Amino acid sequence: MSYFQAVRAYSLLELGIFLVLVVFAIGGFDDSVTTVLGWTHGIGWILLCGAVAIGCRGRVFPWTLLAATVSPLGPVGSTIGLEYLARRARR
Repeated sequence: MSYFQAVRAYSLLELGIFLVLVVFAIGGFDDSVTTVLGWTHGIGWILLCGAVAIGCRGRVFPWTLLAATVSPLGPVGSTIGLEYLARRARR
């Protein structure tokens, strides 16, 4: 598995955690589960930003992907950016 594929898979995982967190937070479910999901997403997002930054320094990713990752969109922005790059590479 290449670095690009590994970060792409991790970005999708982080997006899934984020979506579950949003559902639990809006749905008013158990606060302890929401707290654990929040911490998991927060730490995961920081790790995702670090992984994308390392990829940018190694010229695996363009710097605009890091901007999309650290934006308020977070894992949504990184996943959209990575999917765009993957589809562009296929052409």
